[in-house]
Amino acid sequence: MAHWQESSGLAASARASARKGEPAQPLWVTHAPAKVNLDLRMRGLRPDGYHLLTTVLQSIALADTLTLRARPGPFGMACDTAGVPADARNLAWQGAAAMAAHLGVPLDGWELALEKHVPAAAGLGGGSADAAAAARLIASAAGRSLDAAELAEVIGPLGADVAFFAWGGTMRGEGVGDLLTPLPDVPGASVLLVRPPFGVSTSQAYGWFDETLNAERRTLNAERRTLKVEGRRPNAEGRTSSFGNDLEGPVSARHPEISAIVDRLRGAGAAHAGMSGSGSACFGLFEPAANLAALASGWPDGTRVWHTRLLSRSEYQSATAVR
Repeated sequence: MAHWQESSGLAASARASARKGEPAQPLWVTHAPAKVNLDLRMRGLRPDGYHLLTTVLQSIALADTLTLRARPGPFGMACDTAGVPADARNLAWQGAAAMAAHLGVPLDGWELALEKHVPAAAGLGGGSADAAAAARLIASAAGRSLDAAELAEVIGPLGADVAFFAWGGTMRGEGVGDLLTPLPDVPGASVLLVRPPFGVSTSQAYGWFDETLNAERRTLNAERRTLKVEGRRPNAEGRTSSFGNDLEGPVSARHPEISAIVDRLRGAGAAHAGMSGSGSACFGLFEPAANLAALASGWPDGTRVWHTRLLSRSEYQSATAVR
């Protein structure tokens, strides 16, 4: 049976109650909204083997919740999801450490709690979003207010898409995804997010893409493709019809469930449907008033389904404000 969740992603609250018999500690809370890639195109390879690409990154309301509280002793981290490391391997930990180093403040004396709602190995940027959120928490605890550009400078080295989460909304990514340009908001769309009962690692997806290319095709002609984003609501007239994902074919060839999900979303009337990033999550964009209840069932066992929405840049900034 599929798991269906109606989620704005922003209503989850941190468990802020002090332990019994202990005084309340200073506490900060923020959210880490995920993203989908509305478009993802491979442009070639750098000499070091990294893929050059263009992409359109779009914030959605499905979000993790992060809480920072003061506590005696060394920095620590807790996570409510089994299998997610609660140590320096976690991007949230790395984001907190990067911000502490940037500000010249000690990391000790804090505990970071991560409440996961964004699935891992899904192409939704959950770890990168957590890195940005943790960095915001450390800055707030240190009494510092950072603009998006400074935040991006601090967290950008942690991963190709991490800097996007300093701004949110709709942005074009170029280079390896780290060269960002703001785009007009694409507001008002409902999103049906579907994750099959397996994940796909980024390295797997790009490796499978490389296997589909011969030496001649590895240098792609960037001029033969155009990337068009209109700052209007996607609709059935195909306003997003130019979107696509060059990783979707290679991943679907190994996991045909991806194609089946995308086909069902398109058949249900999505203005655009596709795999997000390197997968395995897929998404469909629908009119805000669309009744998506019929899509709650009929998925393979272990499939997870969320009904969420796109976030404008201002909505993203509001959602990620530290409280």
